Amino acid sequence: MSYHKRLQTDLRGAAAAGIITPEQADKIWERSYSERAFASFKAAHWIGAAAGLFVALGLILVVASNWDKIGAVTKMGAFLLLFAGAAEASLRLDDKPAAAIPLKTLWFFMPVLGIGLYAQIFNLSGDPIKPYLVWAALSAPLALLSKRPLAAYLCSLLLFVVLYSGTLGPANMLSLAARHNAASQPLWHWALALAALASGIALYPGKKLGMPLGAGVVWVFMMLVADTAIKVRSSALILLAGMSLAALWLSFGREPEEEKAGLPLLAWTGAVYAMTFFWHYRSHDSYGSSQSDTAAGGVITWLLFAGALAAVFLRKQRLFPEGKTEDYLGKGLLAASMLGAFLLFDTSEASAKILAVIANLLLAAFGIGCIMSGSRHANEKLINRGVAVITLTAVTRFVDIFGGLLKSGVAFIITGLAFGALAYFVNKGRKALIESVKK
Repeated sequence: MSYHKRLQTDLRGAAAAGIITPEQADKIWERSYSERAFASFKAAHWIGAAAGLFVALGLILVVASNWDKIGAVTKMGAFLLLFAGAAEASLRLDDKPAAAIPLKTLWFFMPVLGIGLYAQIFNLSGDPIKPYLVWAALSAPLALLSKRPLAAYLCSLLLFVVLYSGTLGPANMLSLAARHNAASQPLWHWALALAALASGIALYPGKKLGMPLGAGVVWVFMMLVADTAIKVRSSALILLAGMSLAALWLSFGREPEEEKAGLPLLAWTGAVYAMTFFWHYRSHDSYGSSQSDTAAGGVITWLLFAGALAAVFLRKQRLFPEGKTEDYLGKGLLAASMLGAFLLFDTSEASAKILAVIANLLLAAFGIGCIMSGSRHANEKLINRGVAVITLTAVTRFVDIFGGLLKSGVAFIITGLAFGALAYFVNKGRKALIESVKK
């Protein structure tokens, strides 16, 4: 049962018991449900959005078929009138979804037509990213003025697509990666990229910043590992930056519903799980050396670490539901996951193996903490999460340790039977825990 269905059931029960009135129950549920992404969209609204898209495509075909018969001034004038008319009509009809949504969809995609029209009339060519930035700038008023979230979602998505493709792409006004041993890109490229990032986060509708913040976190990490002016190459700094970003995302981007893991928690768990594979780490003469780290990359990494460590101790932990024991355990696990990167600064195989062992212990502690907290708070999903983490860790480590012995059919059969027995006992224990919680 989803969170909103469970909330609706609880509210109805509270209304039936006389704790709140039925009207109050309906208002509480509607307010909670309306905060979901696309919660207000019905089938008719999606059909309306498709209608706006088809109208835009139809206009393209009509204009294309009569292109040679229309003068340049007439083309641009007609486009501007149509663009202004769609904008005005969509704002005036904002309270009527059947008309507003097709018009807003048309308004959002019309800048593409205008940019292409202008470029073709005047035979323009140049930076491939510039038209998309102009598109986003022309669509920003729609995202800010509209009461409905569709335009804001589309504009935010457009900005993030442009940010990723531009900064990692070949020479353009957003490109940040050095090409063919050339120097890094100028500083104004960074200013424009950061402006696009901030705009994408700011335009994202609602109070839930998990998705846009996650896109920003991934972009920052990619800039650190790519060949940019802030690149880092030592394994210790890369791991420290990755774990710090994961902790920051978890601290600031987690959904408020405690029983919902969300992408930030999955990202942190996946990062710790990836640390367990340092058991196979092999040191090389150049790999892990800090000689190719840039000074800016090192400074940014240490700032990310300091910010993440401060966030861990100053903000509520997001690994478990609230509780004194849970808070201590959650904060300790988050801090330890970042501090483990310090073991790689000597780049020895022994310290890498110690790091892998610590990562396994962190996952085990996290899984046990989920099971204990789930039992205490009667949270079935939390118990399942803890069992899943422990089982995945155990199976992976079994393959790491005994995988080299799987050289015959009999060995595979024995391993399969062992996994089957493990699945049986894990599922039996999980059900026993859940039943004990329900009693």
